[in-house]
Amino acid sequence: MFVPIALLAAACGEPGDSASPSARLEPYASVVSPPSMFDEVVLLEAGSACVIDTYLYRVVCTDPGDESFMFGAEGEGPGEFTDPGGILRGPAGTIGVVDRRLDRLSMFSGSGGFLTSTPGIPSFLLASGPSAMGGTMVGSYYRLDLANGSSFVNAEIDTATGRIVWERTFPDEADVVDCSTPTPGGLPRQLGFGYHDESGGLLFVTCYGEFLVWYADRDAGEPAAIVRSTYVERYPTEEDVAASLRLLNSIPAGGFRPNLDEEQIRARPKVWYGARVVDDQRRFWAVSYWNAEDVIPALSHIEMYRLTDTGPEYALTLQVADKVLGMDVLGNTLAVLVERDTGGVISERRVDWFDVAALTARR
Repeated sequence: MFVPIALLAAACGEPGDSASPSARLEPYASVVSPPSMFDEVVLLEAGSACVIDTYLYRVVCTDPGDESFMFGAEGEGPGEFTDPGGILRGPAGTIGVVDRRLDRLSMFSGSGGFLTSTPGIPSFLLASGPSAMGGTMVGSYYRLDLANGSSFVNAEIDTATGRIVWERTFPDEADVVDCSTPTPGGLPRQLGFGYHDESGGLLFVTCYGEFLVWYADRDAGEPAAIVRSTYVERYPTEEDVAASLRLLNSIPAGGFRPNLDEEQIRARPKVWYGARVVDDQRRFWAVSYWNAEDVIPALSHIEMYRLTDTGPEYALTLQVADKVLGMDVLGNTLAVLVERDTGGVISERRVDWFDVAALTARR
């Protein structure tokens, strides 16, 4: 296994919560968000947070004062959507929306007015999350190739023409790091969904969050740094176990039921799932503890790393209320889309705004 010279000291020790500086954040604004099949939220320069309302085929943008504007409708015409599946912050205050069914990128003004559309934009390129967009979009897709073997491909596409201007496959995780969390079925995992750092580099989350692998040059043959995250494998609480058992027992007779019993549920560590984003100041934000089942935790933990010349450096962990579904960071503003248990049959979605200026300046 290759171990780069720039392997940081943080990768040598075992991760631990006690060494992690943390701070509980309270939002300075919070508004109700519409139900949706997608968990993306994108901040605009003016401070509004935009989400996709998949059931009404539109985008809803709301500012911290709860003033909103909406755009889009069902259809295939200019400014309409059949399956809006991705939203991006565009240049000069514009908003980009990708229609997954039409493979079309539509651009709107900062107030929602339709500008242009480009066909032939594959929606798979949104897989790495909402990121600032200039003249290109970046993301990952799965290339199915029965003859040579299927693989994940990282790619960049020209938004004006729909033409792929760069793409590359990366090695398997096992060829780069030693994971302590086994993969299901023992199948190899490829470095797949890379997060572009706005400076020609790519950051990969590997081993379900155990390591961050950074290619300072996306065309380099070997990573510039490998950093062990502060993530600690957490095992299910009694509440988690009960929720998992309820979910398994709710599966009707004849339906597919995972071969799990209570002992196996207790023995499975929770892995690092959740929202991630690289912001405009080359900071990497990731939800480090996220419940994959139907449990809404009281707190979510968001880790922040600075992307330095020598690699990702852990800075701090933020604690925010409820279950984080999506997030975006622009300047010193963090917008978080959360799921909140209000005691009803259906949980509530909200967008919370946080000011991170004081915290990030100290770290």
